[in-house]
Amino acid sequence: MYQDIVKKVGDNHLIDSVKITLAAALPFLIFPTGDSYNIPFAFAMGVLLTSATDVVGSFNHKFKGLLLGSTLIAIITFAVCSIVPYQWIFYPFFALLLFFISMITVYGHRASSLSFSFLLTISLAFVHDYTGWELFYYCLYILGGGLLYTAISLLFYLLKPKQYVNLELANCIDKTGDYLDTRTKLWAENADVEQLTKEQLDLQIQLNELQENIRNFLVHNKSHVKNTSNNRKLLIALSSLVEIMELGSTNAFNHKEIREMYADDIALVEEYQNMANHMAQTLHQLSFDIKANKKYHSPVNLIGDLRALKKHFEEYVAKNNLAETSHKYIIFSNVLHYGEKQIQKVKGLERVYKQRVNADQLRGKYKDLEKFLSPQHYRVESIKENLNFNSNIFRHSLRLTLTIVAGYALGEILPLQKEYWILMTIVVIMRPGYGLTKQRSKDRVLGTILGCLIAFGVLFFVDNDALIISLTLLSMVLGYWMAYSKYSLGVTFITLCVALLYGFMTPNVEDMVVFRITDTVIGAILAFAATHLLWPSWEFLKIRYHLQETLTANKNFVAEIKTYYNVKGEPTTAYKIARKYAYTEVGNLMASFQRMVQEPKSKQKYRAELYEMVVLNQAMLSANASIGTYIQSHKTTKASRSFNIVMNQIIDNLNKTSELLEDNPKDNIQIQTTEDFEIGFSTLKSIRRKEIESTIDNPEQIKQILEESQLVIDQLVWMINLSEKLFNTAQKIEEKRKELRETKKRKKLFA
Repeated sequence: MYQDIVKKVGDNHLIDSVKITLAAALPFLIFPTGDSYNIPFAFAMGVLLTSATDVVGSFNHKFKGLLLGSTLIAIITFAVCSIVPYQWIFYPFFALLLFFISMITVYGHRASSLSFSFLLTISLAFVHDYTGWELFYYCLYILGGGLLYTAISLLFYLLKPKQYVNLELANCIDKTGDYLDTRTKLWAENADVEQLTKEQLDLQIQLNELQENIRNFLVHNKSHVKNTSNNRKLLIALSSLVEIMELGSTNAFNHKEIREMYADDIALVEEYQNMANHMAQTLHQLSFDIKANKKYHSPVNLIGDLRALKKHFEEYVAKNNLAETSHKYIIFSNVLHYGEKQIQKVKGLERVYKQRVNADQLRGKYKDLEKFLSPQHYRVESIKENLNFNSNIFRHSLRLTLTIVAGYALGEILPLQKEYWILMTIVVIMRPGYGLTKQRSKDRVLGTILGCLIAFGVLFFVDNDALIISLTLLSMVLGYWMAYSKYSLGVTFITLCVALLYGFMTPNVEDMVVFRITDTVIGAILAFAATHLLWPSWEFLKIRYHLQETLTANKNFVAEIKTYYNVKGEPTTAYKIARKYAYTEVGNLMASFQRMVQEPKSKQKYRAELYEMVVLNQAMLSANASIGTYIQSHKTTKASRSFNIVMNQIIDNLNKTSELLEDNPKDNIQIQTTEDFEIGFSTLKSIRRKEIESTIDNPEQIKQILEESQLVIDQLVWMINLSEKLFNTAQKIEEKRKELRETKKRKKLFA
């Protein structure tokens, strides 16, 4: 329980929430209020809006980004408020500004943060009806709030410059532990393989994001952190975590078959399962100690576990006269080898936090680090290329613009207090996808109602100003913190904060509660309706793109493995990049499928086939990683001609599958196999055995090569089957798409 609390509290989002709350509260302490809270409120507004532009980076990047953000927020507020009285100019200007700000999301995560902040700025520009010098001073106060937040954010950074990345790494270690936990559960007698596979894919998505954040930090800070002990730890720890996840994803074992194979001594399998649990436990403990800032001590004896398991296996082999060349022996030997390699990686990660890291391990790491990041180019052409209805960003920008303009017009017509709450609800709720917008609409409405009701109860029963102010600040911290992990709870606390603050300053809190709920419901309905009706971006249309990207990534990974097996040596940067993008694209594919299943059933076209494609791609990645990991950790023999022929056939099968998923695929796309492939594939295993028996006398070497032969050949057979299943499933999808196209043609003929 204590560890869970520390892990949750040791979180970057909580620190961000404290920063925002501190900066927003300071103006109320600095400026005399009297009967008016206008100045501190304007400063607090600047704080809240500028905080949304605060992204990870070096001191220089943060300073420039926050300064630019706070300045543009003040300018946008001034521009919008100045033009409001001139309605004939205002509406075209309002729409164009909204559209342009929405479109800058084409430039990636940082631009998306700016876009969100600027859209909120436009929404909140209607809080007051200031004009002239009054408006000018109001914008200056907003700028002052932005600069105040900038100063506090930079101060936090200077006090603990490595805190962000250390906590991100701790989260990554903890999630990697969760990943190993799900892998361990596969060994259970009645394991729900489908559910555990889904959990693994979801964790892979989260791990990809965390690893990308850490890489970003290291790249943006590399100019002045190369020689620090902390960053030696970070770099080697990140590398270890990537390798642990890759090893973990090599799901080459048929867990059910192994349990049945060793049913006469099931304790052997359970002992391995216990050792696997200890690996996950080690990572969870390490994550906790980093967050608690404690000296790390190993909670279990992994080396002792491994020795005991090896001894148990040796006793089993002796008792049953198990030949070292038998299938049964080789299968469990591979399981043991996987466990041993995983323990080495986990122990290596432990050593990073127990003793000084050798600087030689860093050599060349920074040079290649940037190659693992997704490049982002700030070109005007990027916006021009997206100015069409084929672009999801264009459609979302147009949809968002029209919805906000409609919300503003509706707020002007209806007898509401202010229209800004409707606009803010639309900005916060509306997302490019239907599923997320639907979920956030529900969470927003329920959170707002619950927050208002709690606030009403507090204000009715509590007559202590100090307690109300304390609850307001606490709810603000909790609101911003929870919004990242549990959106409905975040909305509840933020609404509670706003309502308590409003109730503290004015007597008519009942009106505020009614209007806030009404505005939120109107905004949610508008956002949800627009997402459904105005150029909707249904995920079943986009998932084909993710499928093709995943197939390409898996194909490139297969090609790099083939090259690596032929050339040997250390893994090349090209191999590592191919591996990284294969994991990323499989994660993107799973995320796309999850979004699709949240949409109306009528829009979940080819659901069964698409789910099969997701699972098959994950299995293909696991098989790829299994061979890649084996090559890295073993001295392998020369790649045979048959191996290369089979790998080429797998690449060709994946190419053909991708062609089937194009918008207008060619007719009669079929998998073609050559005579060389048929001969090479059918005789691969026997050729290897003949080669071993005729050329090698050393029993230990025979055993080692047979292990290699067993694993590589099994994986090649599995990969060929997977590539053919992927093609067959893509054919089923194309047949259904073809029927749909022909139906549409017939309707046009009779129209």
